Amino acid sequence: MATELKTTPPQQDTPTSRFKQCLRERLRLARELAALRARFAAVVDDYERVIRTMQALAPSLHVDAGTVAHPTSPEWGPSALIAFADGHFLKHEQEAIDLILRKLP
Repeated sequence: MATELKTTPPQQDTPTSRFKQCLRERLRLARELAALRARFAAVVDDYERVIRTMQALAPSLHVDAGTVAHPTSPEWGPSALIAFADGHFLKHEQEAIDLILRKLP
């Protein structure tokens, strides 16, 4: 008994097929962006919680609360963190943490 292989005809590279592919890709990327945004929001919440905790604990360790201040104005919101979340931000954070560690008893 011979089995007939079903093959799909090769997809033609037409403007319509390319446009449909772009639509699928656009939807995939939109989903990725939504997931990144949700993850970013969670990280920002965690980051701000840690800063508030550090500011609350700083006086008991004789560390100036200003030393553990938010790297941007808290009124700017999470968008400021994404705007400054680059190498300069990371370098600044590392320097600030090093300074705090040197001041700890």
